[in-house]
Formats: sequence, structure tokens, C-alpha cells
Amino acid sequence: MQAHLTKEDVEDAVRRALDAHIRSPWYDTDAAAAYLSSTPGTLRVWRSQGTGPRYRVVHGKVVRYHVDDLDAFVRGEDDR
Repeated sequence: MQAHLTKEDVEDAVRRALDAHIRSPWYDTDAAAAYLSSTPGTLRVWRSQGTGPRYRVVHGKVVRYHVDDLDAFVRGEDDR
């Protein structure tokens, strides 16, 4: 099943990613997906498969991605 994103959805996701980047280098799954031009579901699948960009789990349940790890993943420099 494929979700239909409107222009407003995309703009909102980009805005949230940019706002998060200004405040913190740590992105939640939604912001990281927007940063990678991907979807939160894809990031969840990658996490379950042990692939994708590096991430941290905070307090045993909150997933965060550091912008440097996202950039390294895009450049193909993630050497896990």
C-alpha cells in the first residue's frame, strides 16, 4: 500500500526536518526520513534488517538519528 503525499505534507516534513536540524543534530524517524527523501516505514524496515543509517535508542524506546550518520549513509561511508 502506497501513501499519497500532498505538496503540503512534503513541505511540512521538510520544514520539520529543517527546524529539527537548526535546534538539534538528532532527528526522529520522521525527520530522518524527510532528510533522506525516504519514508518512516523504510527506516523502520532498515532498522529491523540491521541496515540503513546508524541510529541510537534513547531510554530503551526513542529512536534518534544523528545528522552526521545520515550524511555518512548517503555518501556510502557507513562501515557497519
